[in-house]
Amino acid sequence: MAGKTAALQVVHPDCAGIDVGKRKHYVAVDGSRFERPVRHFGTFTRDLEAITDWLRSCGVRQVAMESTGVYWIPLFEVLDRADFEVHLVNPRATKQVSGRKSDVLDCQWIRQLMSFGLLRGAFRAADELCPMRSYARQREQLVRDRSRAVQHMQKALTQMNVQLDNVLSDIMGKTGQLIVRAVVAGERDGAALAGFRNARCKADAATIAESLRGNWRDEHLFALAQALARHDMLQRQIDECEARIDAELDRHARAAAPPTSGSRERVLRERLRGMLGVDLTAIPTVGVETALTLAAEVGADLSRFPTPAHFCSWLGLAPGTRISGDKRLGGPPARRANRLGQALRMAASTARNNKTAIGAAHRRRLARMDSAKAVKATAHQLARLIYAMLTRGEEYVERDLAEMETERRDRKIKNLQRQARYFNLALVPCEQAA
Repeated sequence: MAGKTAALQVVHPDCAGIDVGKRKHYVAVDGSRFERPVRHFGTFTRDLEAITDWLRSCGVRQVAMESTGVYWIPLFEVLDRADFEVHLVNPRATKQVSGRKSDVLDCQWIRQLMSFGLLRGAFRAADELCPMRSYARQREQLVRDRSRAVQHMQKALTQMNVQLDNVLSDIMGKTGQLIVRAVVAGERDGAALAGFRNARCKADAATIAESLRGNWRDEHLFALAQALARHDMLQRQIDECEARIDAELDRHARAAAPPTSGSRERVLRERLRGMLGVDLTAIPTVGVETALTLAAEVGADLSRFPTPAHFCSWLGLAPGTRISGDKRLGGPPARRANRLGQALRMAASTARNNKTAIGAAHRRRLARMDSAKAVKATAHQLARLIYAMLTRGEEYVERDLAEMETERRDRKIKNLQRQARYFNLALVPCEQAA
């Protein structure tokens, strides 16, 4: 009938909505088919199993839930193991109508949106990849804590007027560690401490000895000793995490066994190549840490992302879509906590001095836009390269910088010639004009 608004079509008739909480989970099913369409359950394991049994008895196939803190993880895993099609949705997509906010209404609203196909599930890595992701995130947190322990050591040394950080680039390097451990052990003679100087150290022994003349107060020495003990404890835990990560990489490896000798970075690079099938570190500015983040957060299978645009959008590296009146709205982009996207931004920020095609492209971006936008654009370029390598199984081939500059020069000349023809002018080379 003309002028009549079409009604929404039910896409998922056998679905349920869950409002996740710390102490209670509110579950809603189709109210037209059941007398008690909303029930609440506790958060103990037996309660999660009761949710599974009730949903199965109701004939539910799809389940939608909000990603509330970390409270959704146990319920998600229980439902996923029970072969439900679980959709983890962003809370911003399920905002309730103003003035109608309660747990019962929330779960019913989630179910209603899901039934009409208005919710999209967020990306979550496969269950077999979750252990390595947890180990990698734990290692990342431990590395941050270790950096704080180093800062505490540096603070204690500064309070004693021991200017070791002014003559050494890293007080936890080979020379710095030997000196700090000797100070904690009781050594106070600057000349004796300077004897631990490594041959590659830029500062001479006399300068190091002069920087080690301090007041050696007991309270600061106590703080230094505790910070050093905390650093060693965190380093042991980091080593344990790295051993777990190596085991997971070997378990997911698709190629031959990696070498067991060589530097840690070389062995890790070979393990990552065995898991991913390609060497992502061949891409300029992409290091081992960035490749490890990708392997832990996403893995080698990018089939959940149909196109590179979907992948870049999930990373938070796609252009903004806030448009009104056919004009793109300004303002900062939406905040997203994506570890891989942040790792690619960090990799792109080092492209300024890179002598490759990616470095040249980044420098051209810096010439016409601010630094933050240039870094995001370069990170977007890295993401597309990674997507192509993982989906096609092809290794990265570096473009010749001179050839790329020649192509860029030819494009500029063609553009100038086109503008000259528009104004009925002639573009003449300098040699011909002379």
